[in-house]
Amino acid sequence: MKKLLAASAMFFASAMLFAYNPPLAGENIFKLSNPVLSGGGASASGGPFGDVVPGSIAYNPALTAAEQRTAINAAASFLVDTDSDGGFGWGFHAGAIFPNKWMVFTAAAEGVFSSAPCLDVGKQTTIHLGLSKEIVEGISIGLNGYFGYFFGDGADFIIGADLGFLYSTESLGFLKNPRIGVSILNMGKPLSGDYAVNGINGSASGTSYPAIFTPRLSFASEIFSLGSFKNRFTGAFSVDAYFPTFQNAVFDLAFGVSYNKIVNLTLGWEANVREIAETKKVSWPSLGLGLHLVISSGDTKETREQNEFIPAVSWQNLYGSVHDIGVGATMYIGMTDDEAPEVYLWGEQISMDDE
Repeated sequence: MKKLLAASAMFFASAMLFAYNPPLAGENIFKLSNPVLSGGGASASGGPFGDVVPGSIAYNPALTAAEQRTAINAAASFLVDTDSDGGFGWGFHAGAIFPNKWMVFTAAAEGVFSSAPCLDVGKQTTIHLGLSKEIVEGISIGLNGYFGYFFGDGADFIIGADLGFLYSTESLGFLKNPRIGVSILNMGKPLSGDYAVNGINGSASGTSYPAIFTPRLSFASEIFSLGSFKNRFTGAFSVDAYFPTFQNAVFDLAFGVSYNKIVNLTLGWEANVREIAETKKVSWPSLGLGLHLVISSGDTKETREQNEFIPAVSWQNLYGSVHDIGVGATMYIGMTDDEAPEVYLWGEQISMDDE
């Protein structure tokens, strides 16, 4: 035990010695390529409504543990710098969630390519592979492995693992469907520090990002529900705090309103303490919109198949001149099983809802 504590102390002390100079948006680069994440869902608890895409495992590997359906997601983003000397960047995201009776496997690939003066995050692609499982009802764990390659302004790679935990329940006082997420991210090799992009202090020295060893805490819940059963508005929020290499503090807030769980409108805003202190630049809140559409096929109840299709868009003004516009869609194969089983005894049907 003493050796373990001593090794842990040395690890944290050495982490403090890393030069901390990420570029603007470097700590949250993975969300720039997907509208669900950039629109307020980049959260260790899944955002206000728990809308999860494959790339969500970059914030908490446990988020996909309760998923019952195979899901496929594709998205793209466009980064437009409106300054006279600005530029253009773009991003992509593709991934899938594969549940089985033992665990849930998730794969996500994303890339961001931008050398705009106000969003100089370089060019990178990263692959996350995750395993998650609900160990008991309401408690889930997850583990990621990831590999990323940065090129164009030099060349380097990142490799490592993420660990996550998620707790959910039906109510907590007046709060409905609360969720608590805890994750430890980027445990592995960061960039070497000589990748040629400009950090928040204006120089290209020590620009290692995302920060090695980043703990993240999150809480999300529904806070109100108004209207009738067929016309109901639900409000929810999420709040995250994370601490890159224990040298910065970042707070991510999101609020959403849903109409009958069909139309979700979200607002998100992130406050990065070191970015604001070093550059005096603050981003606008993000705006996200998602539609939950059910696609049915088959003529009878026995042959009918239903899939869920969720297109999403987002917009955010970053640091005063960069507009991040995201588009994407997720397809869920099948519908969540939320009906009681039907039991037949001696030719008679008995519903498990019958008392």
